[in-house]
Amino acid sequence: MANLSKTTRDREEIRRWAEERGGKPAHVKGTGSGEDVGMLRIDFPGYTGAESLESITWEEFFEKFGERDLALVYQEETAGGQKSNFNKLVSAETAAEKEARGRRAAKASRPSSKKAASKAGGSGSSSRKRTAGSSKKTSARKGAAKKSSSKKSAGKKGPVKKSSGRSRSKARSSGARSSGTKRRTAKKSAAKRRR
Repeated sequence: MANLSKTTRDREEIRRWAEERGGKPAHVKGTGSGEDVGMLRIDFPGYTGAESLESITWEEFFEKFGERDLALVYQEETAGGQKSNFNKLVSAETAAEKEARGRRAAKASRPSSKKAASKAGGSGSSSRKRTAGSSKKTSARKGAAKKSSSKKSAGKKGPVKKSSGRSRSKARSSGARSSGTKRRTAKKSAAKRRR
C-alpha cells in the first residue's frame, strides 16, 4: 500500500485542507501563558477536542507555526477513499528527515540494473547467503575435526602438543602441517589402531 500521508509547510495548503473538512485553528487549553498560545491543534467540530481545545485565529496559529518551525503531516483521503481528518504537527526538521527516509526507501525498492541482472543470472544476495552459510558449515566441520583429532592424540601415550596460537599462514611457512594433513594423519592412525 502506498504512503497516504503528505507533509507541508505551505500556509495556504494547510488552511485549504483544514477548511475543506470543517477544521479551525485551535490551541490546547491551559498550555499557553500570556502571549504564548501553547500547543497548536486543528479542531474538527463534533470530535473529542470540544472540551480541551479553544479556537484561535489563523494569524495566531501561523505566527506560532512559523516561530516553532513546524510542518503539517496530513492525509487527503483514507485508504478506503474517504476524506481524512488525519493530521499531526511536527518539527520541520523531523518532516525533512521523514521525507529523506521515504526517498531512500523508494529508491531502494526500485530494481537497479545490477539487481535485475543478478536475478536473471540466478546470483545475488541469496547466493551470498548460501556462501556465507556454507563457509560457516565448513568452519564448523574444521572445528569438529580439530576437536576429534586432539581427542585421538590425547588417547596416545606421550605429551599432547598444544597449538602455538600462530595463524595458519605462519604455521605453514614454518613447515607445520596443514589441518587437512592433520586430519588425514589422524584417520590413518585411527585405522591402524582398529587393526
